[in-house]
Amino acid sequence: MTQQNIAVKLCGVLQSNNEQEVTAREWRLVGQEQDGSQILTWHSTIEDKEVMNVGVYTNKTKTLTTLHTFEDKLNIIQASVNSSHSLLVYVVKTIPKDEDEQTEATYSPYLVSLLPDKVNLPEEVEQASTKQIMLQFVYGKSNKYSPGIRNDRFLLFKHLEYIKIYRSPLFLNECDDGSEKWGFDGIYPEPETIVNVFSWAQWDCVNQVVFYIHYRSPCPGFAEEEARSPELTPTLSALQLHADLPHETVLNIPLSLPHVAGAHGAVAACGSYEDDPVPLRVHDCSLDLYIICDQRGMLCVCHHYLYKPLDDSTSSLVLDDVDLKDSGVNFAYSVTLLHHGCVVHSVVPDLPWSLAKSLRPSYTLYNDNHLLVHIPMLFTHLIDISLHHEPCCHIVVPMEPSESGPSLAPLLGWGPHAMVDLNTLDVITMAVTDKDLASTFKSDTADENKLAIMHYLIQHEANTDLAEELLSWVCSLGPGSCSQLVMQEYLVSATFAATRRSLSASALSLLNALPFTLHLKFADVKVGGQRVCVSVCPLWRGGAAAVVLSPRQRVCQFSEDAWTRLWSALSSPPTTAKRLRVEHVRERLALTMHCYQPEALSRCSTPMSPTGSLPPRRPSLVSQDALPFVELDVCTTSKQEHVIAANLRAVSVHLMSESASSGGGSLESGVHALATRWSAAQLDAARALCRAVVRAAAAVPLPHQPRGFPFIDELDPTHALILFKLLEQYYVAIDSIAFPLPQGFSSFFTYLGYRTLPFHAFVQYVHRNVFELQIDVLKAIIASKDDSNKRTVNNKLRLIQLVGEGRGRRALASWPHRAALVLRARDHAAALLSGVTAPTRDHVPHRPVKDTGIAALPSGERLSPLDTFLDLLTAKASLNELDFNLIIEATLASVQESM
Repeated sequence: MTQQNIAVKLCGVLQSNNEQEVTAREWRLVGQEQDGSQILTWHSTIEDKEVMNVGVYTNKTKTLTTLHTFEDKLNIIQASVNSSHSLLVYVVKTIPKDEDEQTEATYSPYLVSLLPDKVNLPEEVEQASTKQIMLQFVYGKSNKYSPGIRNDRFLLFKHLEYIKIYRSPLFLNECDDGSEKWGFDGIYPEPETIVNVFSWAQWDCVNQVVFYIHYRSPCPGFAEEEARSPELTPTLSALQLHADLPHETVLNIPLSLPHVAGAHGAVAACGSYEDDPVPLRVHDCSLDLYIICDQRGMLCVCHHYLYKPLDDSTSSLVLDDVDLKDSGVNFAYSVTLLHHGCVVHSVVPDLPWSLAKSLRPSYTLYNDNHLLVHIPMLFTHLIDISLHHEPCCHIVVPMEPSESGPSLAPLLGWGPHAMVDLNTLDVITMAVTDKDLASTFKSDTADENKLAIMHYLIQHEANTDLAEELLSWVCSLGPGSCSQLVMQEYLVSATFAATRRSLSASALSLLNALPFTLHLKFADVKVGGQRVCVSVCPLWRGGAAAVVLSPRQRVCQFSEDAWTRLWSALSSPPTTAKRLRVEHVRERLALTMHCYQPEALSRCSTPMSPTGSLPPRRPSLVSQDALPFVELDVCTTSKQEHVIAANLRAVSVHLMSESASSGGGSLESGVHALATRWSAAQLDAARALCRAVVRAAAAVPLPHQPRGFPFIDELDPTHALILFKLLEQYYVAIDSIAFPLPQGFSSFFTYLGYRTLPFHAFVQYVHRNVFELQIDVLKAIIASKDDSNKRTVNNKLRLIQLVGEGRGRRALASWPHRAALVLRARDHAAALLSGVTAPTRDHVPHRPVKDTGIAALPSGERLSPLDTFLDLLTAKASLNELDFNLIIEATLASVQESM
């Protein structure tokens, strides 16, 4: 978190404008406007007299303008200025002293003209009241009046009574010298009451919206008991103010709140008010509610409360009883994500009452896709509220322990994620850095927290470098369930993110039918000594018309704003049940694997060949891949193509069925483009994950080192075993979600297993189709120089028996051993004697066999058994089909072995 102080900065601004010593002190933030300017008060000494100043500061231009100077020291708790800086409204709070008869604090609203050549005397807008009063100017240029008239408006909030809108007209007067000056005669028309009784209100200066809670009678039911129920239900409404159009109520949400005062005009339950100028809120301390509204159609209702769970029931009790405060209480906050139709409940159980009552969470949008909840002295909570997918995860980042925490409020005009401590005026830029995420990921936290960090880095930050670094760290810890889950989350998240970036805006709706995560869910997370319990429950989605005003009912039906986008989000059906599940693809792929015959297939038999449809990689990126094998399969077909074909079919069929069921018709071109991009992104994600795994095993080949099988031969046995265990975890993660493996991996993995595992374990992997005995790896195993041991020769012969007939012949032809020579000769002779066409002769030169001196060949009048056998073969087959050299060399090898 970067930090600076407003008071220190503004003292420097004042000093740069004045040559005399600046005596400004006791700075206080009392307001904030739509243009990003802040209203502040400070005390200074002028001619040995202490005065109070009200000014407006704009951080963009680094200008501080003094609006008005009071000779008396006033307790101004809130103020607002119009866009032309000609009118100022403020509220003075008078706190009674011990000798006063008045026991409650009073609020007095004032209006003062800032025009020059006028006697700027404050005018009381309304009489002082013990109910909380706040004032706020409405921004927005109006074209309804003549150029010589300005009709500025300001709102007056009076707790539990009303919200009024005042109009303060300004007139352009012509002076004697021909110049024109604005004038204000202090007369404004009768105010309009736009809201009657309300218990809570918040002003959104960015969107010019008034959010307020009022109590209304429930809708009449069919039952007689429901019709007679006198209880009022709290309702959250939003009043949108326009420049030239009438204001309109665009939102009505029924709320479920604990015991809150104000339903029947009662006084504050806690007996005191919370004076919140930034953001401007009117409420007492019995309700801590905050609303975040974004122009993209996002609306978050954040509610913080304390409660004590009861032992004998599942209900809870608000802390009204002092006895319950002696033990631990639950610190809770709920976030209603209206655009997703759900509520996220977060609870920190069993906090001491002294600590819980002093904590006040602050909320802000973070990087457009997350809601950042800052709990002082405890942790920072990131909740995923992205519009691209439904809420799925949350990240809890612990904080360093401290004695006290700030009371933060969002600050406009100071950069993204800027917040201010209202007590010290420290400006804090809320930022969850890569260092914070990495340290949290590597700490002893829950697996769900690690998965959420991986999801955040890939899909929302596009920080693949840090994601691969954390993957390598997880793999370096050794095999475990967490590493496999993190690998799978990386694969699915990277595929979804890459596909979304490559699609056009018109095709993004199809992406809602594809998976974006596997294991993420709202689960409990323990950080430090605290446990954060998070759960999510859906809202009633009976129709958007009951919550948000439809576009056809708006005062301007053709404009698009946050409310029309929110209405569209609520009107669209949920997409959770429509997404393709990787389990279905895995089940279909498992069925087709029984028919998978690599020797019988060719590359043209699959819909997409990876080497043909994927874009070629730049030569500058090849050296950065750092894969220890050559990405090339030396076989007629590969399992990679088979898996890609299965994914292509599954994605295409699912997209077509979903588009047809939703009434969108068949979009063959869009479906084909999305399916192709999805399969290509799957392969890229698998390659990147493999790169991270081999980096964790320190198996990245140097420029002078070979790749492939020679690289394995150069590894230390212990190092090779570690690499095999990590690649085994990688293989399980890939295979369990039906993702394709990079080319060349299967042969590399099989040869690595042959070098590191006992032979009986290696054969078990082969029988379970984990190891693929392709021709390149089979030739490498057969041709290895370890034939001196008879057991090794028998093991090689057993592997040849496991593969197909054609692949076995090719392996025997490349094996320069007498056992292979004999087997080839017997197979050749058996084919001729049975009348079957002999296989094509191998052009590999046979191994020369030394003469042992035995009469294996004809000599004089003696006929050897070989002579008789050759006569028999020539009688059964033509000379063109008979391989004399093979028969002779095999016979010599057999005789030599018998000696």
